[in-house]
Amino acid sequence: MNIYLADFVICERNGEKHAPKVYHIYIKEMKNPFSVRLKTIAPASFTDSLRSLKNEDGRTQFSTEGEVLFRTITCSSEAQLYFVFKCTSQLYMFIVKLDLRQKKFTVALYEWNEPKQKYIPIRADEWLAMEKQLIYDVLQSIYLVDDRRVSHLFANLSRPKRGTPHSDS
Repeated sequence: MNIYLADFVICERNGEKHAPKVYHIYIKEMKNPFSVRLKTIAPASFTDSLRSLKNEDGRTQFSTEGEVLFRTITCSSEAQLYFVFKCTSQLYMFIVKLDLRQKKFTVALYEWNEPKQKYIPIRADEWLAMEKQLIYDVLQSIYLVDDRRVSHLFANLSRPKRGTPHSDS
């Protein structure tokens, strides 16, 4: 299922007296072959995040390769960010709240209700495996850069295969 970044909001706080640290948030997007304007998200890899680090002269080396683009958002370390992602089918809407001060993120999932003509929240304990996978895909597309440090919200971890036992130690 294709997911795109529909909107985002940055709420800056005035907490620090000295110059706050600056974060650069990158969201990896791919050009959609079926739409000129629509760009769907893609999982960011470790190699992608290396491109955003500064080289010795202080400039950021960032190139787009073919169909891949990186949406860049710059904000202070005190900011709260709200990202609204939607499926191209408009069936699901995801809101990711990223609080840089507290170093936390939360995810809310909404499903389109045709009779009511609005999005209805889905409780976390009601999420299906497909919905969890969509959230996983959303979180993999976002990473943050602070000076020379890269942080992924959700790393592209290898998951155990079905039927493979794993230890709970």
